[in-house]
Amino acid sequence: MDRTKTFSSAAAAVAVSLAMVTSTSALGACKTTLRGELVQAPVPGRAFPKKFLFFDLAEMTPASATGSEQRFQSFVVPNTSTTLPIPFALDIDSPKDCPSELELRISSEDTDQPTFFRFASYAPPLRGQKMIRLDKFESIPVWGPHF
Repeated sequence: MDRTKTFSSAAAAVAVSLAMVTSTSALGACKTTLRGELVQAPVPGRAFPKKFLFFDLAEMTPASATGSEQRFQSFVVPNTSTTLPIPFALDIDSPKDCPSELELRISSEDTDQPTFFRFASYAPPLRGQKMIRLDKFESIPVWGPHF
């Protein structure tokens, strides 16, 4: 038996196996860019953008014992704009499939830690939410506290 043929066959088998693993791991991955802008909502409470914008994407799932939504991906983005509209582009990179629809929640703070998670009664200076699709440009209405 020729050692060259044996080595070539083994190398080919390894290459095919690696190609199968690579293509399988690529299946189900979600790599895209969500583009849009934050705009003033037509409700009371003017939105005041702060130093950081918080974007939280939640996938809506059928009701279960653990709830009806699952966090898909979150972003903390430095903000340099003091007025609306504020354009954004979020690079989505998840091992999960891209959901057809997600709920996008937004807030803004002067610190990179979102205070609305710490205080249930606190109203951030900018907040908003909307059901969105990853494959289209989204205008997200945001509002501020109102009394």
